[in-house]
Amino acid sequence: MKTVEIVERIEGEAKLSCTWKNNIVSDARIDFLNFRGFEYILEGKAPLDALVYTPRICGICGQAHLKATVDALENIYENINEPLQVTNKAKLLREIGLNIEIIDSHIKWFYMFILPDIIKLDTPDLGIYSPLKGTRWLEACKTASETIKALAIIGGQWPHTSYMMPGGVVCDPTLLELSSMQNYMDSAIRFFEKSIAGVPFDKYLTFDSVNDLDLLGADLKYFKDLSFKNSLEKYGKSYDRFISLGSSFLFESGKIKQRLAHKLDLSKIKESSEHTFLVLDDKFDNKKTTWSKSVSYDNDFFETGPLARAMISNRKFIKDIHKSYKDSSFTRIMARIDELAFLLENTKELIKKVDISEESFIKPKVSLKDIESANGSSVLEACRGSLFHKIDIKKGKISKYDVITPTVWNLGPENKTQKGIAQKAIIGAPSIEIARIVLRSFDVCSVCTSH
Repeated sequence: MKTVEIVERIEGEAKLSCTWKNNIVSDARIDFLNFRGFEYILEGKAPLDALVYTPRICGICGQAHLKATVDALENIYENINEPLQVTNKAKLLREIGLNIEIIDSHIKWFYMFILPDIIKLDTPDLGIYSPLKGTRWLEACKTASETIKALAIIGGQWPHTSYMMPGGVVCDPTLLELSSMQNYMDSAIRFFEKSIAGVPFDKYLTFDSVNDLDLLGADLKYFKDLSFKNSLEKYGKSYDRFISLGSSFLFESGKIKQRLAHKLDLSKIKESSEHTFLVLDDKFDNKKTTWSKSVSYDNDFFETGPLARAMISNRKFIKDIHKSYKDSSFTRIMARIDELAFLLENTKELIKKVDISEESFIKPKVSLKDIESANGSSVLEACRGSLFHKIDIKKGKISKYDVITPTVWNLGPENKTQKGIAQKAIIGAPSIEIARIVLRSFDVCSVCTSH
């Protein structure tokens, strides 16, 4: 057995252990080492307190947790027949904030996780991609930071903003501020053109064939060439099943198994603790593997994230790459970078649609603290995939809070009949270095997993 003690750099800690047979990985185990207990912390709290707690589950995807909380609280109002009025302006600003968070994360993930590990397969000298000192690495970090400034305009701060509330948002950007946000997006687009794709932005958006890979320049060409040199188009394949629970201005919901189904039944989502450490045990059972739970839909494991969204939303470029290379690490990584381009375009369009004359917030007529008993749930697409929140309220307090994160979908442990998504993808890797790249192709978020 070979073990990579730590497989994360910015999002918590996880341990990858691989069993070998004939010089390839025959089995893999992914252990999430920390228990944080946010679901338990929220019990007994006022419902609105969740708006402060849940964004702190994660320093990277706090916007997603905030929006999921708000959506779930607003769903409570629907379930008690007191639906809230939320203006189009508020809906747009919420979506813009979530988009920007994903843009920031995609850029950092590519330059902090993916490129350094793939380059190391070829040479120990990372050159311009060296963390903290390489010119491209620094340029990427600066670009990501600039996009976050756009989020801070509407969020007031970053990370852990709490500007979304049941009934709307508590921000009111001016035309000048919206213009500044557009400028930050334009800066990121220029970086995408020059440094990531090496082709004009509008040209990239028209890509619809695997043959368009030959048109790439800059860092994506470097990534592509190194990927094929190291057979990343062959490794990292899992079940080739995809799910996207949320929908938005950019994404569609649905699942792909043998065919595309646009309608989902959320009651078929099942979370299991069978292969997790037991929270209350004084001594851990050796058969238990990780603090992460596992989650299935209709008793099957499904991959979630940018590749799933591309397949379900019919992104022709990625679907054609998938036709050639299936759900390989190469396809998965390309899907995330491809999504970055469309998020930049979509966010610019959404900013244009904001009408500053509209109300930002319409106060609910009923206070959550006065609700005797009710529940609400929400689904949305976060950076790493589908995020689920469910809140139960009794006597004006949270009685139960449940969070199912994208990384639980992708990196959760096996059950009695199936390996987990990432677990299966790692099996067959010829080295621990390739196994680590396969794992990171899912964009691991350890702190969300062990929430």
